[in-house]
Amino acid sequence: MPTLATTEAEIALGHLERLTEELRSRGWTVELAPPSDRWPSALVANPEMRMFNENVIAVQERSDDSWSYFYSWGERIAPCTDPSAAAALLGRVLATRRDN
Repeated sequence: MPTLATTEAEIALGHLERLTEELRSRGWTVELAPPSDRWPSALVANPEMRMFNENVIAVQERSDDSWSYFYSWGERIAPCTDPSAAAALLGRVLATRRDN
């Protein structure tokens, strides 16, 4: 009987898919990149100004084996168990301010 093994990249992709769903439900533009030759990432963009964008990855932390979302520059966003909190923080980082 064949055994199916889930790779870390597949687990990361699953976490990014949940984050993508949350972000899209809030109106953000997200492109999920699950390439086979590198780590999966999600490009999150402000739909009003697409130049405000950020790549996000999901990584297993060494300290306790939990998974977290990280900005491209390496700063932790939120645990993968809370995609809503991650979406809220990304929204604040990528928001544009309109002065009336």
